Formats: sequence, C-alpha cells, structure tokens
Amino acid sequence: MTHARWFKVMIVSLLLVNAICLFAAGPRYFLGTSANGYQVPKDGGFELMPIPGRDGWYTITIDFNEDNRDPMYDGHYYKVTDGTWSAGGSWGTDHYAFQPAPVMVTPDGQVAGLGSIYIKENTKLTILFDANTKTIYDNAIQAFPTPRIYGNFNAAMGRGPDWSMKDGEALDLVDIYGDGIYRGFYTFPAFPGEGEGYMMATVLSTRFDTTWYVFGASEQFLFDGNAGGMGKVSYLKPAEETTYEFAFDPKTKVTTVSSVISGNVAALPGPTVYGDFNGWVIFGEKGIVLQKTEQEGVFRGTLTLPAYQGEGEGYMILIALSKKFYDDQWGKRWGVEEQYKLDGTPAGFGQASFLKPDCETVYTLVYDASTHVTTITN
Repeated sequence: MTHARWFKVMIVSLLLVNAICLFAAGPRYFLGTSANGYQVPKDGGFELMPIPGRDGWYTITIDFNEDNRDPMYDGHYYKVTDGTWSAGGSWGTDHYAFQPAPVMVTPDGQVAGLGSIYIKENTKLTILFDANTKTIYDNAIQAFPTPRIYGNFNAAMGRGPDWSMKDGEALDLVDIYGDGIYRGFYTFPAFPGEGEGYMMATVLSTRFDTTWYVFGASEQFLFDGNAGGMGKVSYLKPAEETTYEFAFDPKTKVTTVSSVISGNVAALPGPTVYGDFNGWVIFGEKGIVLQKTEQEGVFRGTLTLPAYQGEGEGYMILIALSKKFYDDQWGKRWGVEEQYKLDGTPAGFGQASFLKPDCETVYTLVYDASTHVTTITN
C-alpha cells in the first residue's frame, strides 16, 4: 500500500469512528411495532437514523407487508420509542402530526393498539420523528374527516395562510342534512386581483412529503369533478362581498357553488315529502320528490313506512315546495319555506299531518298544486 493510499484509508477510518462516537453519544430512537411481534424495541432491529442537516430529526423506512401484519387485529401498528415500552419513552397517536391519528376500531367500538399508530394497508412506509417536539410523521395517505376547500383565499378571509388545509383555515364541508351531500356556507370578500379569481379545489386527503417536510394535497378535485393538482384549479371571482354555498357530491366528485343571500327563497325540484320518518330532510335521496304526471299540476310518488312503534299519533308528514336561506345568530342554513299538510292547509311551526301504519305499508301520494291537497292511498 502506498503512503498516500494508507493516509486516505486512515482519514476515512477516523471520520467513521468519529461519526459512530457522535451517534452513540446522542439519543437513540427505535420503532416499537407489530412487524416484529412487538419485541422490546431496542432488541427489535428497527432503529431510526439521524437525518443529515436536520438537527433532532430521525427516520426509518419499513416494509409493512402481508407476512408481518398483526395476526389478531390485522393491519400494522407502530410507535416511536427510546428503546423501551415505558409510558414516558414511547410516542404514538397523541404525538402523530395528522389528527385524528389513524386507529383501528373493532366491531364492538373499541380502539385497538394501546395508542399505536394504525396502518391498514400493506405499504413501504417512511417514518420521521422530530425529537425536538416529539412529533411523528409518515408518508401514509390520510383522509380528512370530511371534504374541504383549499386555495389562495385564506389571507383575504382572515383564515390563516393561503393554501392551508388545516382545520379552521380550509373551508370544511359537512353533511348538514344527512343527505350524503357535504355543504358549507362561506362569505368571500370581492376578488381584488386582475386574474380569473380565487384559486381553489376540493381536497379529500393529505400526505406528508418526506422531501420537503410539508403536508401536501393528495386526492383532490376541480369543481367539475375532474381530478385536480399539478396546477389545475377552479376559480371563484366575486365582484363584491358574497356568501356562497359549496355542495360536494362524493359520488360524482362535483362541487356545486352558488351564491346565497339571507332571505332568499328557492323552489325545490318538486313537491317534496318529508317528516320525522326521514329526519326532516328535504334534500338529496332522503327527500322524496313527487314526480309530474300527465295531468297538469298533479304530482305522484310512493312512500314506504315501517309499522309505527311510537305512542303518538303516528309519523309526522308534510309537503314542502320551497326553501329559505337564513343568516342569523344561529348560523347560515336553509330551512323550509312554503309547506302544506295533507289536507292542503299551510303548515306552520310544529304543525303536521300524521300516518300510523300498523305494518310496513307502501303509500301512494298524489299532490294537486291547485289545491295543495295530497291524497294518500295504500
């Protein structure tokens, strides 16, 4: 071996020894996981390595596959630990960067895993741990509890930084009426720019980018239902302060956007049968819309009701023709406006007609628009 080569080998060896010594002197973190049968973590072989250039950050990539799934609860589970299972030295769902953290819920409603993070699918997962804040990240796709709108409108609305997907900053959509459509009512200031308007999209899930160390949108859609992302967005350009209703249909992935004003009255698609039997819903599949017949102003439909088990007069039932938008101390919402009892008299608050079947019954309803009377046969 030449002198120069010997010198290079010695330098590399010294650097390696120094690196090992520095690593050994610092804190060490291990994965406690179902992948090795929940061994004592420091004996399990899954040690997180320091991330160069990011002080106090550690990482590991693990192959969660069919062979190492938990045999009792199925799926995969993990915590980051100091090498033990002690309460003060292990971090799981409470320290997960995305909340609510993914957990496995058994058929009887119990949460399995004792605070471990749950990964349902087989996947090669990269896990990161910020030891400074004891926060856990991984690159699994995380679904939001409900759809939300995100874009470059946040600053203008006073809802945090633009393009935020966080709770309270993005525009949450909720199944308000139990009809399977996710809605939200939000007021936008006039668009100040010269472009096409505020950029936005409907996002369903997020994923932590292990290269840029940020959460990014995963599954997202334009308002027309086409896939979003890669610069593709929808636009909204209010000329003045405007309140909009956003309605996302998870079946079609279409988001309908319409402006609303307090006191606005809008016709329903047709005479709509509703009551306590369907949770007082006039929208979507739960709202039973009577269909036109060949006879002018006459609408027909059917309603199936199980036997009435209560002690009152029966199921409450009404026919609604229109809805009204409210924006008051109780919030923004639609309520029923014009509605009638079965005998054709207008229905006010607390008023209704009744049906009391003693067995499951299919009713035929015929509504006459000229008299507002609804005839029922079975």
